[in-house]
This record gives sequence, structure tokens and C-alpha cells, in this order.
Amino acid sequence: MYERILVTLDGSPLSERILPEVEQLIGNWEASVTLLTVAAPPEETAQARPGVKQLPAAMTGSATTTGAEPRLIETVDQAFERVRDELERYVEEKGHALRDKGIAVESVVRFGDPAEEIMACARTYEVDLIMMASHGRTGLGQVIFGSVAGRVLASGVKPMLVVRPKGVE
Repeated sequence: MYERILVTLDGSPLSERILPEVEQLIGNWEASVTLLTVAAPPEETAQARPGVKQLPAAMTGSATTTGAEPRLIETVDQAFERVRDELERYVEEKGHALRDKGIAVESVVRFGDPAEEIMACARTYEVDLIMMASHGRTGLGQVIFGSVAGRVLASGVKPMLVVRPKGVE
């Protein structure tokens, strides 16, 4: 059977519904699970300086105002660290149920395009199977909303098990 399984989570209740399926698939055999979540790269956060009135662009024309520059709240590096820490806690917490069943679980957080990062992680960790939940959209819904699962499946990078949890419409 499968020895190394990559399971994707995106923070949604739908994606988390794959976890009982993983547990059921593994059953009593020895397999390790890599839980992966992928986030968009964060940006710095800024806010206007307190007490500084910013004039509408139409009123300032080409003139510049002094002291109206936004105050940096969080740099890109700080944002990456904060988001990474939050996501690591999330993925670790979601792995508890599997660990309690004696399954070896590794947590991975990546930044970038979800499909690309899933494929890269599958290669890096040399997994035998990728598992994810999906809405199961087809036709026009697939075209409009796109599908990370569809892109990964089309790549042929690894075998996939895409589950449409019961009750999902």
C-alpha cells in the first residue's frame, strides 16, 4: 500500500473533511502523512500616521504632502513569520487526531501558488499518494472557479485521491 501520503489543507472546513478519510484509508498499516497548507505570500501592512489628514488625490494634484506617508506596521518578513507561525499551529492542531491513532504526521507550510507548491512538495517528500477534498465541480463551475485538484491531477506528478465529502454540493 501507500507509505507516504501528502494531505492538503486550505483552512476550510471542506478541506479538513479529508482527515477522517486519511485515517480510514491508512487503517492499520504503517504509513506517514505530510499535512500541507499553502498560503499566498503576505505583504507588508501599513496605516496612515495618526493625526495626519490625507487630502484626496484630486485636491493635491501633483503636489506632495509631507508627513502623510503611511506608517509601517509590519514588514514583509514580519508578515511571513506571523502567517507561517499561524499556519504551523493550524496544521499541527489538525494532525493531532491522526497522531492519536499512531500515525506519523509531519506538518509543512509553504507560500505560493497552491497547485505548484503541492506538486513540489510531493516531489520533495517523495510521497506515494496525494489526498485532498474537493467540491467536485464540473463543467462551467470548473471553468469559472478553477481547481487546484484538477491542476495537480493533470500534472501527473503523483497518484491522487480526490474526495468529495458527503453533503458537499
